Amino acid sequence: MRLNFKTVIIIFIVGLLGGICGTFGILEINKQTGNKIIEEDSSIVVNTVEYPTIEKSDYSIAIDRAYNSVVEITSTVEQQSFFGISTGYSLGSGVIISSDGYIVTNNHVIESAKEVSIKLYNGENYEAKLIGTDPRSDIAVIKIDAKDLEFTSIADSSALTLGQECVVIGNPLGEGISCSNGIVSALEKEITIKDYPMSVIQTNAAVNEGNSGGGLFNMNGDLIGIVNAKSGNSFMNETSVEGMGYAIPSNTVKKIVTDLVDYGYVKARATLGVNVYTQTTFDENGVKGLIVANVLKGSAADKAGMQIYDIISEVDGDEITSYAKLSKALDRHEVGDTVNVVVYRGYGNAINSRYSVYNLEKMELTVTLQEAVQE
Repeated sequence: MRLNFKTVIIIFIVGLLGGICGTFGILEINKQTGNKIIEEDSSIVVNTVEYPTIEKSDYSIAIDRAYNSVVEITSTVEQQSFFGISTGYSLGSGVIISSDGYIVTNNHVIESAKEVSIKLYNGENYEAKLIGTDPRSDIAVIKIDAKDLEFTSIADSSALTLGQECVVIGNPLGEGISCSNGIVSALEKEITIKDYPMSVIQTNAAVNEGNSGGGLFNMNGDLIGIVNAKSGNSFMNETSVEGMGYAIPSNTVKKIVTDLVDYGYVKARATLGVNVYTQTTFDENGVKGLIVANVLKGSAADKAGMQIYDIISEVDGDEITSYAKLSKALDRHEVGDTVNVVVYRGYGNAINSRYSVYNLEKMELTVTLQEAVQE
């Protein structure tokens, strides 16, 4: 087919107009889809969509309010080994409870410590002095010489509900202060640690070695418990279990701390006034019980006539086969209450006999419980 000059010109103009329209069409489509055209010879398309600002979560608010009140604790202890005495270190956490430097932690974090060092959130370091300890509740109070510190407010732990969200803040593995979140998994959970029965809060927030003494906080950033154990950690000497951390309720903490600060020990706790062998229980010829290692002078047991090597078998009808059971039986009573204690006497004679012949005599003692005698 032959084309004349006029026809060629028309085809050229139509093609040029089509190209121009196509280019503007592509630009308009890209404008509508929010994509940016990159420099020529590039096939990359960059998304330029802007995202809205996200407000702080409840966890962020809680952590903002509580974080600076949690400290790192390093305890220096002397250890006896085959090669002699060596220096060891125990790492844990603590929570500041006053602007002038009172700190609450676990007894097992600072137990037998020669020195206790504190590191604040801002990196400042202090040496702490011991105010008081209570192994039975695993609470201790220490103090640093500082002022105007950020400290936690203490909430009412009796108001907690199952499923309530919470935050754990502490010094896990000694690697610095960090946070984990979870819920309150159980209230008034009964556990036994080092022969001491405890009623604790259970949480599924991550708890690891070094978190001991740190805080369990509600979504307002208030203290609801002091973390003291994880199910299965070395402190409890069990198989490791995740998602089962424990904390001493804040109401218990408040009472213990107040007594430790005011008196150096816990007042108005009903006791027999004896030391017993917690690792050795008597169980022979139908007799079970705890062996008395020492009777404190002037104590309730001393006044009732209890003696060293007596075997405590019952307290008000409750069979005593462990220190935990003895503690639990006494916890049901107050100072001034009278209890019936069944003991078996004669074990001491057997210890001193080369033949270890037991000739045990059952005795019932009436004991009026009194406040702990300070040695």
